[in-house]
Amino acid sequence: MTEPETSPVAPEIVQHVLGAVEALCKRHEISALEDFLESCRAFAQEKTLNIAVLGRFKAGKSSFLNHLLGRPLLPIGVIPVTSVVTEIQWGPRERAEILFADGRMEQAPVDRIGDFISESHNPENAKQVARVRVELPSMDRYRGIRFVDTPGLESVFEHNTDASLEWLPNVGLALVAVGVDPPLSQHDIELIRNLSRYTPNISLLLTKVDVLDENERVQVREFVQKQLARYWNDAVPVFPYSVRPGFEHLRAELDDSLLSQTRAGAGEQRAAILRHKLDSLLTECADYLNVALKAAEVADSEREDLRRKILGQKEALDDTRLALRLIVRHATGTTRSAFEALLRPDEVPVREKLQAGLDHEFPSWTRSLRVATEMFDAWMSAGLTREMAELSRKHRNEFVEPVRRSGRQLSQSLQDFRNRLSERMLETLGVPLRTTEMELRTEDPRSPDVRVGRIFDRNWELLSWLIPMTLVRGAVLKHYHRTVENLVFTNLSRLASQWEAIVNASLLALEKESIRRLDGLIGTIEKLIASAGQQAPRIREDIERLEDLLRRLNT
Repeated sequence: MTEPETSPVAPEIVQHVLGAVEALCKRHEISALEDFLESCRAFAQEKTLNIAVLGRFKAGKSSFLNHLLGRPLLPIGVIPVTSVVTEIQWGPRERAEILFADGRMEQAPVDRIGDFISESHNPENAKQVARVRVELPSMDRYRGIRFVDTPGLESVFEHNTDASLEWLPNVGLALVAVGVDPPLSQHDIELIRNLSRYTPNISLLLTKVDVLDENERVQVREFVQKQLARYWNDAVPVFPYSVRPGFEHLRAELDDSLLSQTRAGAGEQRAAILRHKLDSLLTECADYLNVALKAAEVADSEREDLRRKILGQKEALDDTRLALRLIVRHATGTTRSAFEALLRPDEVPVREKLQAGLDHEFPSWTRSLRVATEMFDAWMSAGLTREMAELSRKHRNEFVEPVRRSGRQLSQSLQDFRNRLSERMLETLGVPLRTTEMELRTEDPRSPDVRVGRIFDRNWELLSWLIPMTLVRGAVLKHYHRTVENLVFTNLSRLASQWEAIVNASLLALEKESIRRLDGLIGTIEKLIASAGQQAPRIREDIERLEDLLRRLNT
């Protein structure tokens, strides 16, 4: 978004900034900056510049990187496919390194990385892969930079969104992939806003432009540039792109205008990004201290009145907590009925499919009633398990929607509360509170282990093997048909119950996290307001120290 500074940041300045902010966060209990501080420390030690490709599900991120690499390295598809952050860089030999969450490292052939990063082979990241790093000799022209493919944001799989958001602090240069339909959403704007905290170098990759004619491409590009200009004074470069034949000139434009320049000036780019991160860190720390200073300058006798003006009455805070809880209570109260209604249209198709399969298999079960019953029991259990598991996968989007919807509502409620605090802080103390509330995260609802109930509950089903099947064959088949009908109904109800349990557990985890954030914010404000008058000189000294470090950083 801005031109990079060419002068490197002196190592001693980096250490002074990181050490000063760490000490001030501990002294003033500014826990909100701990994650950002750690990301700055990690970036300062990194030698390779990360070019991260981020964006919504199906924005064309993996297709773009495959096109850039000239080979189908990354999985693509019509459903969410990427579940793990994947790093691609130059290496003397072709190899893939798999890092697991427990610290284990495993080597794998490059053509096997789909076993670890794709949603189909590693559903919900069940293998607990932290990241995959691929090294390719063919990346020689991009030596010194690393491309990073991230899971799609806003896909049905919340763990994908979490993985991408958690990786944001590591970004160097960001390419935000946005498809032309729709060309830009508020979520894209929020992503760019969050990215701007970590890097000044953000570009927008406008993908799938091959579906538009020339006039439409011009209109969409102008629309996107106009929308971006509403939020940022510094232009966000927009690069139209298509992986289709006939659009090779767009790749050449991107390479000439961005990628090649980034590779040639990777050191300067890293210096600019590190400076930007440290500048943001110092500025945010100073913002918190300015709130503490303004509060310290208020007479002790007025401190309770100040608290009331900013935070409101205790009853109002209790009402805010109650509002968060009610969002979750409403969602948990409707999951069972909603899931049963969702599965109801599948009852007849599943029943008819199984009954047709029964008609096909039954003729081979004719030795005796006992043999037929044993064969039916095994066949029915396997068939029901398969069909229920398929329905679980088919409707996963709808099953987890209450969690996604409640997460958005809770995040918005917390943002509204933070905005009100900022307004009151500005009105009362003359300083605002930072108003960006990160989206709530919770453990992703995992698909249930599909459990099928007992096929037979009465001993009379296992009649003597002496009974000839020729006498009862028609009656037994009809009975099995009725059994299929009853078991499909029962197990659809059981599947709804299983999803209800895991979704409601995730909803309650969301409620707990939202209350924790609310109470943490209230507690932070109360601590800042409680800054006594005798602390003011020390706070001023700390602010002056931060301002001095800012000057030294930017000279």
